[in-house]
Amino acid sequence: MIPYKKILIPTDGTNDTRAAITFALGMGKITGAEVTAMCVNDVSNYAIPWDASAPDTNEPHYQACVKAVRTVVDLGAQMGVEVTPLVVTGIPLREIIDASKNYDLIVMGTAGRAGVSLMLLGSVAQKVIRFASCPVLVIRGDQPGGLACHRILIPTDGTSITRAAITHGLEMARAFNAEVTALSVATVRSIPVSLGGNDEQFTPEYCQTAVDSVADMGRRLGIVVKPVVVAGSVANEIIRASAGHDLLVMGTAGRTGFEYLRLGSVAEKTVRHARCPVLVVRAPETMLTKI
Repeated sequence: MIPYKKILIPTDGTNDTRAAITFALGMGKITGAEVTAMCVNDVSNYAIPWDASAPDTNEPHYQACVKAVRTVVDLGAQMGVEVTPLVVTGIPLREIIDASKNYDLIVMGTAGRAGVSLMLLGSVAQKVIRFASCPVLVIRGDQPGGLACHRILIPTDGTSITRAAITHGLEMARAFNAEVTALSVATVRSIPVSLGGNDEQFTPEYCQTAVDSVADMGRRLGIVVKPVVVAGSVANEIIRASAGHDLLVMGTAGRTGFEYLRLGSVAEKTVRHARCPVLVVRAPETMLTKI
């Protein structure tokens, strides 16, 4: 199994993080991982400069963070999972990304579809996906947080940026004894002029090869994989397919290529609108070609 030895749960104490907390604690119990609940005392809440090295622990915003992580600690105790509380002072996005270097998985909540751009973790989650040093599992507040991973969806376009996600998805399926759907969307990708300026064809035949490759990998691991090829908009088809699954595991490109690569460019839209939790696995920045 992929070694999720250290799991980070960013929380702001709102209900939108509850599903993510429940899922992360369940993962911690299954994997035996160390779990840390982190809340960032946001310096932008203060009208005067804030000394992060010597925070006023009696200040209401700081105390709200203490309460948020204590809630996770208490929930963990109820589930038999030890949780380390962590309160830091700074900018939420920066602190979460910096902390990601020390973890194998981030599980974070975000607001529902309508409010995704308004909530603290809703606005932060999109950028954490881009820049975190480890995979990021995003669960919206309107989604169930249980560990009911019976069906896992793995989108693939046959490029190397999906390779790491496929590995994570299949290992998750093996851990939960889940069935897998490998989905590829036949379409035409327009490459920006700065990157060559042509159209790359993702034909049904090419997509079939991509999903058959995942099915072959699954068979070697004893996992049932259903290969599916559809035509249409990549993001829309992935979102539509997510309705019948408990977890979506998808790849995205590295930091510099995020806006230009096919699955990388739809990852943020998918996280906002998918009907199930989404695990985003960023590929190494050098892996930018077809397999």
